[in-house]
Amino acid sequence: MFNQLLMFLDKSEIRKIAKKHNSERYVKKFTNYNHLVVMLFVAFEGYHSIREVILGLLSNAHKLAHSSLSYLVKRSTFSEANNRRRSKVLEDI
Repeated sequence: MFNQLLMFLDKSEIRKIAKKHNSERYVKKFTNYNHLVVMLFVAFEGYHSIREVILGLLSNAHKLAHSSLSYLVKRSTFSEANNRRRSKVLEDI
């Protein structure tokens, strides 16, 4: 069901919004699309802490490989992305 939800996301539109907000600056791997997928996963699963999120991603890695999440994000990267990216980007998406 989660993968069906992700099919409605338009990557090119997400890239445009990210460029408008300049939120891809200094980003190598954890793009706005990947961040959005992880945040939707958090909302879908109902996690409350970063540790829960990372453990949930690890336990569902075989399922998330089909959602174009090419690698498993680390706690520090996810925390840094949450601090660095403004919520306005996800709101516009």
